[in-house]
Amino acid sequence: MNAFAWLAREALADALRRRIAAAVVVAALVSVAMLESCTGCTPSITTNGEVHELSELAGPAGLGTFVVIGLWLIALAGVLAADHLRSTLEDGSALLSLARPISRESFALARLAGVLGLAWGAGLVVLGAAAGLLAVRSGLPLLPALLAGLACALGCVAVSALAMTASLALPRAATLLFVLFGVWLTGFANGVGAFGVAGGWLGTLDRVGPPLASSMALALAPWLGPEVGIAGDPVRVFARLAVWAIAAVLALAYAFRRVELRG
Repeated sequence: MNAFAWLAREALADALRRRIAAAVVVAALVSVAMLESCTGCTPSITTNGEVHELSELAGPAGLGTFVVIGLWLIALAGVLAADHLRSTLEDGSALLSLARPISRESFALARLAGVLGLAWGAGLVVLGAAAGLLAVRSGLPLLPALLAGLACALGCVAVSALAMTASLALPRAATLLFVLFGVWLTGFANGVGAFGVAGGWLGTLDRVGPPLASSMALALAPWLGPEVGIAGDPVRVFARLAVWAIAAVLALAYAFRRVELRG
C-alpha cells in the first residue's frame, strides 16, 4: 500500500507538470466564470411591455448545463490518460519503477490514480461551483448535484482506464480520437435514449454502453419536477456504469501485465 501511495503521488505530480495541466486549470477557471455569468441570467419573455420570468426553465437549463460540464470533465480525464501510462514506456521510467518490488498492476493503477486526482480536482471546482450557483440563484437542491457528481467521477474512472488500455495498442492520435469521439457519441446516444426514441446501433450504445450522460441526468431528474420524467431506472443505470468502471480497471491491469518491457 505504501508503494502504491508513493507511485500515485508521483503520477499526480507528473500529471501536474504536463502542459495540459495548465490548460485544465485555465479551462476550469473559465468554466466557473461562464457559469457565474450564465446563472445570473433568469430566462424571461416580454409581453405587452411586461417581463415575465420563466422560473420553470431553471431546472432543465441547470440539468443540461451540469451534464455538458460533466461530459467535458470525463473527456478531459480520458485525454489526460491517453498518454500518461504510454509515456512511461517510451521514456523508460516504467522499467525503472518496476525494477523495484512493485507489481505491474500497482504501477498501472497508480498512473490511473494520478490522472483521476487531477480530473477529480477540476471536477470538484467546476461542478461544485455549478451546484452552488444553481442552488443560490435558481433554488435547485444540492443532493441531486452531489449524486450527479459521483456519477461523473465514476465515468472518469471508466473512460480514463479505457483510454490507458487503448494507448497500449493504439497510436497517441488514435487514442485521443477514440476518447473524444467515444465520449460525445455516447453522450448523444444517452440524450436520444432519454426521450425513448433511440434505435439501431445508437439505441444499442445507449442500452449497453457506459451511461455517461444518462447517469448524471437521472440523478438530476428532481430538478425537472414531478411532471417531467427521464426514461431509465436510476439503480440499474448506476450499476451499469459501476460495472463499466470496474471492467475498465481490470482490463487496464490485464493489458499492462502483458506488455513487453524493453530496456
